[in-house]
Amino acid sequence: MLNKTFMISAAVSLILIIILILIIGPAGILKTIDHISIEDCLILIIFSLAALFFSALSVNNALNVYSAKIDLINLFCIKIIGFSANYIAPSGLLAGFVGGDAIMALILKKKKGLEFKQGFSAGLASKVVEFSVFLFFIYLGLILGFKYFYLPPEIWFFLFIAGIFIGVITLFFLLNPIIDNRFFTKVLMNLSKIKFLNKIITKITSQINELEKEMHFFFTKGVKYLLLSVFLSLLVTIILILQIWLLVHYLGINMGFSKTLLVFAVSMLVFALPLAPGSAGTYELSQVGLFDLLGMGSDVGLTFSLIMRIINLTIVGFSFIILPHYGINLFKKKDIEKI
Repeated sequence: MLNKTFMISAAVSLILIIILILIIGPAGILKTIDHISIEDCLILIIFSLAALFFSALSVNNALNVYSAKIDLINLFCIKIIGFSANYIAPSGLLAGFVGGDAIMALILKKKKGLEFKQGFSAGLASKVVEFSVFLFFIYLGLILGFKYFYLPPEIWFFLFIAGIFIGVITLFFLLNPIIDNRFFTKVLMNLSKIKFLNKIITKITSQINELEKEMHFFFTKGVKYLLLSVFLSLLVTIILILQIWLLVHYLGINMGFSKTLLVFAVSMLVFALPLAPGSAGTYELSQVGLFDLLGMGSDVGLTFSLIMRIINLTIVGFSFIILPHYGINLFKKKDIEKI
């Protein structure tokens, strides 16, 4: 099922990207991309790896709450695999919160003997904090963009609705464990009252309850763990924003702070919505439209998005090299069913 879904959505996305290239013109894209060198691309890849490294540190900080000791090199590699799992699956906020972190927890269980509920809770807790920090800069980018730049009203309407929707989801994932509401456990208990669902749901209700319990434990263990997660998430955000500015600079355009934040905000909103793998096609389309409306050129927007795509796919490619060491195949049914 994963193979079929991935292949269909990837094919549709590739067609959309090809159409964009043909509309804008390959010559203009090649002229724009000529500004950037292999060395520049390597620096941009290092930025992405640095962001993943600090994100891995945040997971390590969460694991410390459970007194779990995982060496940082292995945790960094596992984080790359988790990132790749999110990237090749249909994107979206829930996929980003669940998919990659579940695979990371599975690897930690198989290779390090860590309980799945603790590995998953640690990854999920750090992701909630990280995306909460992202949201602050997303909203700041939208506010500055609304103040300084003209975009059609329907685009602003879509961006603000998307921002509110994703903000509500993130706030829910943040508050639910803090107040120990056990929302998902309560939902499953109510569903278990339905006769034909009882047997299936009863098997997983206790596991979900334990996961929510572990999440609550992280947020109430101590302020220092939460503050460190916020700090590390802030570093991740700054690195990603600087990477956007640097790439556009390499393409020959000096983009100011407000435009950089707006590009970051739109990028994160597109990746957070449930779309194709890695938001392929839709991400490129959003950047083409945004760069054009901001006066930087649709060719720059498409080149920017394609280079970011290549950077991310390079990291995904590396993850497939290290996957055999951790005994996971993202496309094998038996491995997916274990998650």
